[in-house]
Amino acid sequence: MSYDKHILWACTAALLTGWVLTYDNGLCSGAVTRHSCNWTCMHLTLQWPGSFCIGINNKTICKIPQTVQNWTIHGLWPVRTGHCCDCWPIYHSHLQEIEPELTQLWPSLIKGKHFFYFWRDEWIKHGTCAGCEESMGSPLLYFQVAVKLRKLFDIDNILESSGIKTSCDVSYKHDDIRGVLTPLLGQNYDLQCVTDSEGREAWIQLKVHLFRNQTLGCPKQEQEQKFDRLSWFNSTGHPCPKNTTIFYVPINYENPHEPCN
Repeated sequence: MSYDKHILWACTAALLTGWVLTYDNGLCSGAVTRHSCNWTCMHLTLQWPGSFCIGINNKTICKIPQTVQNWTIHGLWPVRTGHCCDCWPIYHSHLQEIEPELTQLWPSLIKGKHFFYFWRDEWIKHGTCAGCEESMGSPLLYFQVAVKLRKLFDIDNILESSGIKTSCDVSYKHDDIRGVLTPLLGQNYDLQCVTDSEGREAWIQLKVHLFRNQTLGCPKQEQEQKFDRLSWFNSTGHPCPKNTTIFYVPINYENPHEPCN
């Protein structure tokens, strides 16, 4: 076994016991702080590429690849406060086994940002916390779980089969969308919107509430203590309003920040 593996195992063990170490030139340099692995809930956040660029202030950096045609993963986020770990590295080779699926289901929509750098950021910010759970205890396992959940919640087919289709002319009531999603998700989700230049509310994200064992739900107390504070912290947009209709806009590859103009 190589020295590097010893170091990685030490870092991983430190994380699982709650000690956060710094990673410096390939070495865990020491325990610098402590965080809790006692989070209960996580959010699988799916984003609609057709609306994504509406919420980006810098319109020049947004790009939707032609291969992206369905709902994509924004992230799988444990609901917790504080920082997790800087010493649990991720390398491109860790994800090569599932890279074709990640490219389709978890692409970067920012021009010039290699997909791996997006995945690396998500691992550092969120995956290292998720790694407290054995089923997500490595970069590969974490991303495999996200892909599995995305396939389980097949939003594209559910919407299509229920007659909710992308359009710049037809909008939907909040309750109409929830009526389609609730049989699959119960009440364990939130709809998130952005407002376009014409004042239309465009559906951008679906945030699914999960326990750490990847089943639907989240204790009410946990939601009250953490969800209200962090609900939109890592997201673009705002809760979709209930007093106006919602547009499910099409993907516009040529003009992604103004898909209906």
